[in-house]
Amino acid sequence: MPERLSAFAEAYGPEIEARLRQLCPRSSLAGAEKLNEALIYAISSGGKRVRPLLCLLAAGVFRTPAEMALEIACGVEFLHLSSVILDDLPAMDDAKTRRHRPALHVAYGEAVAILAAMALYAEAFSIFAPWPPIVREAAQATGCHGMTGGQAADLNGAGASRFEKTTALMRFALTAGGMAGQADAGQLDVLARFGALTGEAYQICDDLLDALGSERVAGKTVGQDVRHGKRVFAPGFGIEEARRRMQGLIAEAVRTLRAGLPPCGELDALCEFAGGIVERAAVLVENTHVDTGGGGRAAGAGGGECGVVAAGPGPER
Repeated sequence: MPERLSAFAEAYGPEIEARLRQLCPRSSLAGAEKLNEALIYAISSGGKRVRPLLCLLAAGVFRTPAEMALEIACGVEFLHLSSVILDDLPAMDDAKTRRHRPALHVAYGEAVAILAAMALYAEAFSIFAPWPPIVREAAQATGCHGMTGGQAADLNGAGASRFEKTTALMRFALTAGGMAGQADAGQLDVLARFGALTGEAYQICDDLLDALGSERVAGKTVGQDVRHGKRVFAPGFGIEEARRRMQGLIAEAVRTLRAGLPPCGELDALCEFAGGIVERAAVLVENTHVDTGGGGRAAGAGGGECGVVAAGPGPER
């Protein structure tokens, strides 16, 4: 992780973890003990906490009070956690592991996993309730025109529309932080555009990890796209084309951010985050024996075909 971003994560990571535990929903109803255990399991899964960190960085650009920003950032993470619980279900991606542990439905059963996802989703909106504009933005980001619709598109292999499952929540993490800091409409558009561009690059990197990586590196079940017959990688293109696409997205994201927002340390850290996506993909590709032409096969990826992700223009807000 780049130095400035790493320092920020180190400084705020413990606060995020502590606040997530404080805000974690718990049922007081008799018979809901297993649900409560599953909720603790879900929020204790670790990970880089990318989305709450992005929210805090965006809020920091506008000097948002720390406690307010942290509260909203935790709501963003609850939305993310609810989405990955659902993504891992047998009816969706059918993933057995997540962050080096059994997926929630494996550990607690499908019914409890669905209920835990619903509880985290509801709690996020409870957190956002004092800020109606953030509530509206969250509903749009997670609804049928955003994350939910994008996941549906992904299940059907619907090309560029599938990126919305990642970009919608990335955009929201940033714009929610900006809204907390009373950013104006133009500044929110800049944050949204940065989130859209980095979100698409992030998803391309995740697709490469699924095709080229190992479960040890990814921390979750890999080879899912090939196993489900998803047309994530388009025939006729190669891994290098995917990398070039990512580099173009990130270059535009950084230009957009630096041109539209005041210079500060938080802005530099956001740009470092964007650059780190490309670096992660480069390391992954360089450490994997692949045929960089269209239809090459990746070692350790279940013989899946490796071509560029079918990416269209960066999604708009």
